[in-house]
Amino acid sequence: MITEASPAIRRITVAGIKVEVVRKDIKNLHLGVYPPHGRVRVAAPLVVSDEAVRLAVIDKLGWIKRQRAKFAEQPRQSQREMVNGESHFFLGRRYRLRVHEHNAPARVALRGIASLDLFVRLGSSAEQREAVLLRWHREQLKALIPPLLEKWQPTLGVQVAA
Repeated sequence: MITEASPAIRRITVAGIKVEVVRKDIKNLHLGVYPPHGRVRVAAPLVVSDEAVRLAVIDKLGWIKRQRAKFAEQPRQSQREMVNGESHFFLGRRYRLRVHEHNAPARVALRGIASLDLFVRLGSSAEQREAVLLRWHREQLKALIPPLLEKWQPTLGVQVAA
């Protein structure tokens, strides 16, 4: 079964596995299985037929299934409870969450290289704490993006539309 997604990307189903096929100006066919759910993607040369792509996937079905089984066995990040000692990531580094309950506006502060302090109102729920942390992440991102745009827009010859 072949399904059109866009001119360059097609989706096919081989032995019950959905495969994303991307046509490129390359010499060799590349097959990949990607975490976390085992998405299968084939980058194929423009000159290779759909049937040849399908046969290549069939040839590697055993390998694809083994890769997907590995991903299924890997532990996933647990549901966040927003409590003391929980690990949270910021800019690729892991920080230990320290929750401080007080009667002032909520805020977040990095303490040193290992702690992320979350100041919230007394009796706040996990959802409210998570919302404070997500808002802080967005604020940090908004501060980090402009210098990157300033550097890379001229280099890449592009302009970001607001």
